[in-house]
Amino acid sequence: MNTAGIAAKLEEQLVAQGRLAGDEPVVEQLVEAMVAALVPAVRQAAFELAEQAAAEIGAQLPTGSIDVVLSEGEPALVLRGEEAEQAFSSEDLEARMTVRLPTNLKAALEEAADDAGDSMNSFVIKTLASGAARGRKGRRVRETFTT
Repeated sequence: MNTAGIAAKLEEQLVAQGRLAGDEPVVEQLVEAMVAALVPAVRQAAFELAEQAAAEIGAQLPTGSIDVVLSEGEPALVLRGEEAEQAFSSEDLEARMTVRLPTNLKAALEEAADDAGDSMNSFVIKTLASGAARGRKGRRVRETFTT
């Protein structure tokens, strides 16, 4: 994200507005004071928007997360894979659960499993594992600052 560019545009617009008031030294001083106060606030707002964007996007990901990182003084969004994604094998399948589904949902699951090239059981396990990982992740945002 280019917060410096946004701050420069804001400064340019404020200076242009100040010129509309005429060449009065008092107005120029006020504009300079406003710019000095607003530029840090704009940068802070950009960081907060980045955090909100990361939280909203991350909540929609099936796995992984979005981190807000500081790179060369600017916030950036970084997609991270699910580090602790649980693998399963046929030996792990000890628990049993009966689920009653509407017929149309069962058909949709069968079609999705077929499209994915999985058995119905494997597809449902992967989908449930992904949903459980998302549920654990919630809406947290990890802030990692690097230079």
